[in-house]
Amino acid sequence: MSFNLRYPAMDGHPVAERLPIAADLIRRARPHLIGTQEGELDQLETLIDLLPEEYIWLGEGHSGGNSGEFTAVILDSKRFDVEAVDISWLSEQPDTVASESWGVSHARTLTTVDVRDLESDRRLRVLNTHLDHKSERARLESGRIMAETIAETARPCVVTGDFNVATGSPVYNFFCTELGLTDTAAEVPGEDIGTFHRYKGPKAGEPRIDWILTTPGLRTLSTRIDTFEVDGKYPSDHFPVEAVLEFS
Repeated sequence: MSFNLRYPAMDGHPVAERLPIAADLIRRARPHLIGTQEGELDQLETLIDLLPEEYIWLGEGHSGGNSGEFTAVILDSKRFDVEAVDISWLSEQPDTVASESWGVSHARTLTTVDVRDLESDRRLRVLNTHLDHKSERARLESGRIMAETIAETARPCVVTGDFNVATGSPVYNFFCTELGLTDTAAEVPGEDIGTFHRYKGPKAGEPRIDWILTTPGLRTLSTRIDTFEVDGKYPSDHFPVEAVLEFS
Protein backbone atom coordinates (compact mmCIF):
# COMPACT_ATOMS: atom_id res chain seq x y z
CA MET A 1 0.00 0.00 0.00
CA SER A 2 1.03 3.59 -0.67
CA PHE A 3 -0.88 5.96 1.62
CA ASN A 4 -0.51 9.72 2.04
CA LEU A 5 -1.86 10.19 5.57
CA ARG A 6 -2.27 13.99 5.30
CA TYR A 7 -0.40 15.89 8.00
CA PRO A 8 -2.38 17.44 10.91
CA ALA A 9 -3.50 20.49 8.95
CA MET A 10 -6.04 23.05 10.18
CA ASP A 11 -8.35 22.26 7.29
CA GLY A 12 -11.58 21.19 8.97
CA HIS A 13 -10.61 17.51 8.88
CA PRO A 14 -8.95 16.88 12.27
CA VAL A 15 -6.39 14.11 12.38
CA ALA A 16 -8.00 12.75 15.57
CA GLU A 17 -11.15 12.03 13.55
CA ARG A 18 -9.29 10.70 10.54
CA LEU A 19 -6.90 8.27 12.23
CA PRO A 20 -9.52 5.73 13.37
CA ILE A 21 -10.83 5.63 9.79
CA ALA A 22 -7.28 5.16 8.48
CA ALA A 23 -6.80 2.31 10.95
CA ASP A 24 -10.08 0.71 9.82
CA LEU A 25 -8.95 0.97 6.19
CA ILE A 26 -5.63 -0.71 6.98
CA ARG A 27 -7.22 -3.45 9.08
CA ARG A 28 -9.61 -4.24 6.23
CA ALA A 29 -6.91 -4.27 3.55
CA ARG A 30 -4.35 -6.11 5.75
CA PRO A 31 -1.26 -4.95 3.80
CA HIS A 32 2.12 -6.39 4.75
CA LEU A 33 3.96 -3.24 3.66
CA ILE A 34 2.77 0.37 3.67
CA GLY A 35 4.72 3.33 2.34
CA THR A 36 3.25 6.41 4.06
CA GLN A 37 3.72 10.08 3.39
CA GLU A 38 3.18 13.25 5.47
CA GLY A 39 2.62 11.54 8.81
CA GLU A 40 4.11 13.34 11.82
CA LEU A 41 5.42 11.65 14.96
CA ASP A 42 2.29 11.77 17.15
CA GLN A 43 0.14 10.84 14.16
CA LEU A 44 2.22 7.76 13.34
CA GLU A 45 2.46 6.62 16.95
CA THR A 46 -1.30 6.94 17.41
CA LEU A 47 -1.99 5.08 14.16
CA ILE A 48 0.29 2.20 15.20
CA ASP A 49 -1.52 1.98 18.55
CA LEU A 50 -4.79 1.53 16.65
CA LEU A 51 -3.42 -1.31 14.51
CA PRO A 52 -2.75 -4.97 15.38
CA GLU A 53 0.43 -5.43 17.40
CA GLU A 54 2.42 -6.96 14.53
CA TYR A 55 2.60 -3.59 12.75
CA ILE A 56 5.72 -1.50 13.33
CA TRP A 57 6.93 1.69 11.67
CA LEU A 58 10.34 2.97 10.54
CA GLY A 59 11.46 6.43 9.48
CA GLU A 60 12.80 9.87 10.33
CA GLY A 61 11.29 13.35 10.03
CA HIS A 62 12.31 15.50 7.10
CA SER A 63 13.88 18.02 9.48
CA GLY A 64 15.84 15.27 11.24
CA GLY A 65 15.03 12.95 14.11
CA ASN A 66 11.37 13.22 15.09
CA SER A 67 10.84 16.65 13.54
CA GLY A 68 8.64 17.27 10.52
CA GLU A 69 6.83 14.95 8.17
CA PHE A 70 7.94 11.35 7.71
CA THR A 71 8.08 9.04 4.74
CA ALA A 72 7.57 6.22 7.20
CA VAL A 73 7.34 2.58 6.21
CA ILE A 74 4.85 0.51 8.20
CA LEU A 75 5.25 -3.24 7.99
CA ASP A 76 3.85 -6.49 9.32
CA SER A 77 6.64 -7.86 11.52
CA LYS A 78 5.08 -11.34 11.43
CA ARG A 79 5.61 -11.46 7.66
CA PHE A 80 8.85 -9.49 7.21
CA ASP A 81 12.12 -9.33 9.12
CA VAL A 82 13.87 -5.95 8.87
CA GLU A 83 17.50 -6.27 7.77
CA ALA A 84 18.47 -2.64 7.12
CA VAL A 85 16.95 0.85 7.23
CA ASP A 86 18.33 3.98 5.57
CA ILE A 87 17.00 7.52 5.57
CA SER A 88 18.44 9.85 2.95
CA TRP A 89 17.57 13.34 1.78
CA LEU A 90 16.64 13.99 -1.83
CA SER A 91 19.19 16.72 -2.40
CA GLU A 92 22.72 17.28 -3.64
CA GLN A 93 23.88 16.10 -0.18
CA PRO A 94 21.76 12.99 0.49
CA ASP A 95 23.59 12.19 3.72
CA THR A 96 23.07 15.69 5.17
CA VAL A 97 20.06 15.91 7.46
CA ALA A 98 17.36 18.35 6.29
CA SER A 99 19.34 19.32 3.18
CA GLU A 100 17.44 20.98 0.33
CA SER A 101 18.21 21.46 -3.37
CA TRP A 102 16.58 22.36 -6.68
CA GLY A 103 13.99 24.76 -5.26
CA VAL A 104 12.02 22.31 -3.13
CA SER A 105 9.27 23.54 -0.82
CA HIS A 106 10.94 21.76 2.12
CA ALA A 107 13.40 18.94 2.70
CA ARG A 108 12.32 15.64 1.12
CA THR A 109 13.29 12.18 2.34
CA LEU A 110 13.68 8.70 0.91
CA THR A 111 13.15 5.81 3.31
CA THR A 112 14.79 2.56 2.16
CA VAL A 113 14.10 -0.68 4.02
CA ASP A 114 15.62 -4.07 3.21
CA VAL A 115 13.45 -6.93 4.41
CA ARG A 116 13.35 -10.74 4.37
CA ASP A 117 10.04 -12.44 3.65
CA LEU A 118 9.56 -14.92 6.49
CA GLU A 119 7.33 -17.16 4.34
CA SER A 120 9.59 -17.57 1.31
CA ASP A 121 12.98 -16.46 2.71
CA ARG A 122 13.22 -14.10 -0.27
CA ARG A 123 14.72 -10.62 0.08
CA LEU A 124 13.08 -7.34 -0.95
CA ARG A 125 14.01 -3.65 -0.95
CA VAL A 126 11.29 -1.08 -0.24
CA LEU A 127 11.77 2.56 -1.29
CA ASN A 128 9.21 5.09 -0.08
CA THR A 129 9.15 8.82 -0.79
CA HIS A 130 7.15 12.01 -1.25
CA LEU A 131 8.40 14.11 -4.15
CA ASP A 132 8.21 17.89 -4.22
CA HIS A 133 4.99 19.49 -5.48
CA LYS A 134 6.64 22.66 -6.85
CA SER A 135 9.90 21.81 -8.59
CA GLU A 136 9.94 19.63 -11.70
CA ARG A 137 13.73 19.57 -11.58
CA ALA A 138 13.64 18.34 -7.98
CA ARG A 139 11.34 15.49 -8.95
CA LEU A 140 13.65 14.37 -11.76
CA GLU A 141 16.82 14.71 -9.69
CA SER A 142 15.12 12.80 -6.86
CA GLY A 143 14.25 10.07 -9.34
CA ARG A 144 17.92 9.77 -10.30
CA ILE A 145 18.92 9.39 -6.64
CA MET A 146 16.30 6.69 -6.25
CA ALA A 147 17.59 4.97 -9.40
CA GLU A 148 21.02 4.71 -7.76
CA THR A 149 19.44 3.14 -4.66
CA ILE A 150 17.67 0.60 -6.86
CA ALA A 151 20.80 -0.16 -8.88
CA GLU A 152 22.97 -0.89 -5.85
CA THR A 153 20.98 -3.98 -4.82
CA ALA A 154 20.31 -7.34 -6.42
CA ARG A 155 17.02 -7.57 -4.52
CA PRO A 156 13.72 -6.91 -6.27
CA CYS A 157 12.47 -3.44 -5.34
CA VAL A 158 9.06 -1.98 -4.72
CA VAL A 159 8.75 1.82 -4.87
CA THR A 160 5.88 3.57 -3.11
CA GLY A 161 5.15 7.24 -2.96
CA ASP A 162 3.19 10.40 -3.52
CA PHE A 163 4.94 11.69 -6.63
CA ASN A 164 2.87 14.89 -6.89
CA VAL A 165 2.47 14.55 -10.67
CA ALA A 166 0.31 12.40 -12.88
CA THR A 167 1.16 9.34 -14.88
CA GLY A 168 2.73 10.34 -18.20
CA SER A 169 4.79 13.10 -16.56
CA PRO A 170 8.59 13.32 -17.07
CA VAL A 171 9.37 11.65 -13.73
CA TYR A 172 6.84 8.88 -14.41
CA ASN A 173 8.40 8.28 -17.82
CA PHE A 174 11.84 8.25 -16.21
CA PHE A 175 10.84 5.42 -13.87
CA CYS A 176 8.64 3.41 -16.22
CA THR A 177 10.37 3.94 -19.58
CA GLU A 178 14.01 4.77 -18.93
CA LEU A 179 14.41 2.55 -15.85
CA GLY A 180 11.88 -0.06 -16.93
CA LEU A 181 9.88 -0.19 -13.70
CA THR A 182 6.32 -1.50 -13.79
CA ASP A 183 3.42 0.65 -12.65
CA THR A 184 1.28 -1.85 -10.77
CA ALA A 185 -1.90 0.20 -11.25
CA ALA A 186 -1.55 0.84 -14.99
CA GLU A 187 -4.46 -1.49 -15.73
CA VAL A 188 -6.58 -0.83 -12.63
CA PRO A 189 -10.31 -0.42 -13.31
CA GLY A 190 -11.39 3.11 -12.43
CA GLU A 191 -7.83 4.45 -12.52
CA ASP A 192 -9.19 7.73 -13.88
CA ILE A 193 -10.83 8.58 -10.53
CA GLY A 194 -7.43 9.79 -9.40
CA THR A 195 -5.92 9.56 -5.93
CA PHE A 196 -5.78 13.18 -4.70
CA HIS A 197 -9.44 13.90 -3.98
CA ARG A 198 -9.28 16.74 -1.40
CA TYR A 199 -11.86 14.96 0.82
CA LYS A 200 -14.43 15.20 -1.98
CA GLY A 201 -14.47 11.53 -2.90
CA PRO A 202 -14.01 9.76 -6.24
CA LYS A 203 -14.19 11.90 -9.36
CA ALA A 204 -13.60 10.76 -12.92
CA GLY A 205 -10.81 12.34 -14.89
CA GLU A 206 -8.58 13.21 -11.95
CA PRO A 207 -4.85 12.30 -12.07
CA ARG A 208 -3.31 9.41 -10.17
CA ILE A 209 -0.31 10.89 -8.37
CA ASP A 210 0.26 8.04 -5.88
CA TRP A 211 2.04 5.04 -7.37
CA ILE A 212 3.41 1.60 -6.54
CA LEU A 213 6.22 0.67 -8.94
CA THR A 214 8.18 -2.58 -9.14
CA THR A 215 11.43 -3.80 -10.65
CA PRO A 216 11.79 -7.12 -12.46
CA GLY A 217 11.52 -9.97 -9.99
CA LEU A 218 8.06 -8.94 -8.80
CA ARG A 219 4.74 -9.64 -10.49
CA THR A 220 1.43 -7.86 -9.86
CA LEU A 221 -1.54 -10.14 -9.11
CA SER A 222 -4.13 -7.45 -8.42
CA THR A 223 -4.39 -3.75 -7.67
CA ARG A 224 -6.93 -1.14 -6.62
CA ILE A 225 -7.50 2.42 -5.47
CA ASP A 226 -9.06 2.16 -2.01
CA THR A 227 -11.96 4.62 -1.61
CA PHE A 228 -12.96 3.49 1.90
CA GLU A 229 -14.92 6.02 3.96
CA VAL A 230 -17.10 6.05 7.07
CA ASP A 231 -20.33 8.06 6.97
CA GLY A 232 -18.93 10.24 4.21
CA LYS A 233 -15.67 10.93 6.06
CA TYR A 234 -12.32 9.99 4.56
CA PRO A 235 -9.07 9.13 6.36
CA SER A 236 -7.05 11.47 4.12
CA ASP A 237 -7.27 13.79 1.15
CA HIS A 238 -5.56 11.00 -0.82
CA PHE A 239 -6.87 7.55 -1.67
CA PRO A 240 -4.30 4.84 -0.96
CA VAL A 241 -3.15 2.62 -3.80
CA GLU A 242 -2.89 -1.12 -3.11
CA ALA A 243 -1.21 -3.96 -4.97
CA VAL A 244 -0.90 -7.67 -4.34
CA LEU A 245 2.56 -8.77 -5.46
CA GLU A 246 4.47 -12.03 -5.72
CA PHE A 247 8.09 -12.90 -6.32
CA SER A 248 8.60 -14.05 -9.91
